[in-house]
Amino acid sequence: MLHRLDGPLLAEHSCWFGGGTAIALSCGEYRESVDIDFLVSDTVAYRSLRQLVRTEGLAALAGGELDLVRPARVDNYGIRAVVRAGDVPIKFEIIQEGRIDLETTVDQEVICGVRALTRTDQVASKLLANDDRWADPSTFSRDLVDLAMMAPSSEELAAGAGKAVAAYGSTVGTSLRDAVEQLRRRPQRLDECLRALQMHATRAEVWQCIRTLGTRCAGIGVVGSGPLDLT
Repeated sequence: MLHRLDGPLLAEHSCWFGGGTAIALSCGEYRESVDIDFLVSDTVAYRSLRQLVRTEGLAALAGGELDLVRPARVDNYGIRAVVRAGDVPIKFEIIQEGRIDLETTVDQEVICGVRALTRTDQVASKLLANDDRWADPSTFSRDLVDLAMMAPSSEELAAGAGKAVAAYGSTVGTSLRDAVEQLRRRPQRLDECLRALQMHATRAEVWQCIRTLGTRCAGIGVVGSGPLDLT
């Protein structure tokens, strides 16, 4: 699916590949994820994309027709569709990101022909998503797991956390602490999450990544004044 998209066209509109699928593909495909999410924070660029899709259909972004399960829904907040790739329905979304300004750099990673969010923005977007839904059991802690598995450096974490906190406030740190604490108190829940997310990494590997994330977060103060209890 990604290879069919017009990467240069999306880049011209500052439309970057993000979400858990982008992180998983970038970090060794540690879990199964088929949803495709793009983000645009430039309102003029999003308006242009929106008009293009309203006029020419989703095929305008792919250089040819796509097998749509149902027609694309286009509004001021995003472009959403379900596309069939073989026998697999894939949720495809372009979201107008209004909470943070997304970066454009010359060294953004290219994944399957499309440019991805910078790692700083991946951190920021995952922290925001975790703040929104960490307590929702149906998400299976995917935002915490993705953030931990991407193993951001202290610098990337500090920069991404700064953007997330500027958008949402101190609840970003509180929610991250709560998400980690939930798995620490309920080890069986982590096992459930790993099965639901179809993780390829082992439980020990995932928990070690979460521990490392917790240590780095405490070091920059994003989760409060003290270190997390990750014993």
